Amino acid sequence: MEEGKKDRILVISVDRDNDLGEKTGIKGPVLGREKVIEAATELGIKDPSDSDFNAFFEAVRVYDEVKKQYAADVAILTGDRNVGIKSDSEIKEQLEKALNHFRANFVVIVSDGSEDEHIMPVIQSRIPILSVKRLVVKQSEQLESSYFKIKDFLKESLENPKMARIVFGLPALAFLLISVFGAEGWRAVLGVFGAYLVIKAFRLESYFGEAAEELRDSFNRKRMSFFIYMIAIILAGIATFRGYTEMENWIVVGMFEMVAAFLSASVYYYWAAGALTWIGKMVGMTKRSATRAISVPMFSFATALVIHSGVEMILIPDTSLYRFLASIVAGFILLFGAVYMEKK
Repeated sequence: MEEGKKDRILVISVDRDNDLGEKTGIKGPVLGREKVIEAATELGIKDPSDSDFNAFFEAVRVYDEVKKQYAADVAILTGDRNVGIKSDSEIKEQLEKALNHFRANFVVIVSDGSEDEHIMPVIQSRIPILSVKRLVVKQSEQLESSYFKIKDFLKESLENPKMARIVFGLPALAFLLISVFGAEGWRAVLGVFGAYLVIKAFRLESYFGEAAEELRDSFNRKRMSFFIYMIAIILAGIATFRGYTEMENWIVVGMFEMVAAFLSASVYYYWAAGALTWIGKMVGMTKRSATRAISVPMFSFATALVIHSGVEMILIPDTSLYRFLASIVAGFILLFGAVYMEKK
């Protein structure tokens, strides 16, 4: 205990957003018990709802307890209304002044909330922190901590473009769809959310990112490919609309038939959209290959042809099997033709 008496402890209360200076005109650092009591009283008179003056009085109470065993002093450090680098820099300067006034080797921090505790690393870089006293006034401590966690999360989300698109972009899109389409908008919201989960689950972000970059680049350079891409997007929209409309006609039959109806009405439009997208990409390339520009659409058309014939047999059971087999033969011919053109 005798050795402990050699320790000199500075009890500090941190007003990071400088409520004291803004409301009373008192500038920090406020040094000494009497000065701290005067500042706390002045702030309490100006704004009784401010929790900072309670923290100032708590700092005095803690100082009185510490002084019974150690050499001690008490101080108020104030920051700036622009909370962040400016306020923390101001607090660091005031801490130096306080330590010059009272040469302490430890500090005890009295805080009225999580916001002030953001300054602890700055203080700890200068002098060891012996203890932190939390004072919570007229609110739940857990509620206050949750508030600051949410506040920090939202701030980080706004500063990070990727997180902003998820945290704010998706809910904003959902609200817009619901406001425009009403109750039907919920189906669109679920569709968008499902598409997002599929993209994340199968890690397709890079493909969509490359497509967006290609579209933006073609627009900025005023290429013909941009016009082709726009036609492809419109065709994809028409394909989705036609497929959805046809699917509704089979809703009372069964899920399997609904999927078949969707594909039957949309598969050729999707093929046309994909083929135009491929052609637009080839137009934008410096090294073009006419055979490759044709072979890929041929291959994809062979696939579309077989799919369409297959779903037609599901929707129309009387469809001849020979017609389906003929589509397979035609598909193989197109496939071999595409492979031959690739090797040529």
